[in-house]
Amino acid sequence: MNELKNQSFYRQFDSLEDFVDAISERLQCPVTIENSNHHLLAYSSHANSTDVARISTIIGRRVPERVINRFWKEGVIPALNQSDEPIVIPQINDIGLGNRVAVSIRKNNEVLGYIWVLEVGRTLTKEDLTDLKIAASKAKNQLLQLNLQKKKKEKNHQELLWQMITGDERNHMIIADQLSRIGLKSKQPLAILLFTFASMDDELYKKLTYIAKTMQKINILIQTVDENQLVFLVSPLSQTNDFHKKIKDFIDTFKAQVKERFGISEICSGCGYAYENYESIKRSYDEATKVMALKQTFTKELSEANFYHELGIFRYIDLLKQTEELQGISVNPAIEKLRTYDLNNRTNLLETLDVILDKDGHMNEAAKDLHCHVNTLNYRLKRIQEITAIELKDPAQKIGLYLDMKLFRKH
Repeated sequence: MNELKNQSFYRQFDSLEDFVDAISERLQCPVTIENSNHHLLAYSSHANSTDVARISTIIGRRVPERVINRFWKEGVIPALNQSDEPIVIPQINDIGLGNRVAVSIRKNNEVLGYIWVLEVGRTLTKEDLTDLKIAASKAKNQLLQLNLQKKKKEKNHQELLWQMITGDERNHMIIADQLSRIGLKSKQPLAILLFTFASMDDELYKKLTYIAKTMQKINILIQTVDENQLVFLVSPLSQTNDFHKKIKDFIDTFKAQVKERFGISEICSGCGYAYENYESIKRSYDEATKVMALKQTFTKELSEANFYHELGIFRYIDLLKQTEELQGISVNPAIEKLRTYDLNNRTNLLETLDVILDKDGHMNEAAKDLHCHVNTLNYRLKRIQEITAIELKDPAQKIGLYLDMKLFRKH
């Protein structure tokens, strides 16, 4: 009997739509097929008895972000990614999810997509689950073909991205025409977003791209990798005046999910400004690159910066350094005195001054960073002023010394 039931999965199908209908007919339940990033590829018809999650998936052409996040927290997606066995998922009312069964479509250890079955009016039997697993194995070839087409398109898109960020292609109309074929709406602002990791391989790149593609805060038009750096060309999901805020939300959520799911916390991020004139994409890339470079030099001071304006006074560090070199200006004598004193007396007064300046004179915060009592810190500050004759209550001296300390760090 079972052989007769699953024979329909062995015939040729003209499309994924025909295939998903055959699965639905066999199991007598609504069925959807998604790619590995949870974008909808095909779905069967359903009666009035369905759930909010399925309707939202069909309307949005992808699984809602709240559903994906819940599946990760419940361990559903990790389980699907590690096995080719069907997994039963009980209803989760607060995200509008009815009882489901899911199975991954895979080639060896690579997940190509998923089949989801909504149990409406019946519960799948052991025989049904066996046939669902067979259906997943038969879907492999069709998804492999789709993946090949997708990879060819992505390669072309990545070539366009490199042409834009290197300045080889600066014609707004040519860029806009090519991006419209990817799905960019006209007159959408574009920005370059960068993430740097300690190391990068193909497996990590897939995982990171998965997280970026399944988040629904901004539109990832093109993504590529440059050694250990992810490069995203991004646009808003809709016409909005708070695109930079959306990008900031994306950065924070992306980092949090990468840490939660894959245990990676060493991530440096930087973003250029968004431009409606696509001739300025190179400028956006240069801005993002500048942010990244300064964050890697001034890790503590710029840990929360993502945009060029958030660099504050550090935007002028390189310019000041060049001026020093051209004019032959030596290191601030106060810094030189403290460095010499520390070497001769095994103290850390230079570090103490650096922290006090970073904390803008807030002694309690500075003492906490230096792991000492406030009274000890006040004594050190008094000694610093005696050695250097500086007056931190003078704004001009304070700002100048702060910059000199940062320039000293770059030598």
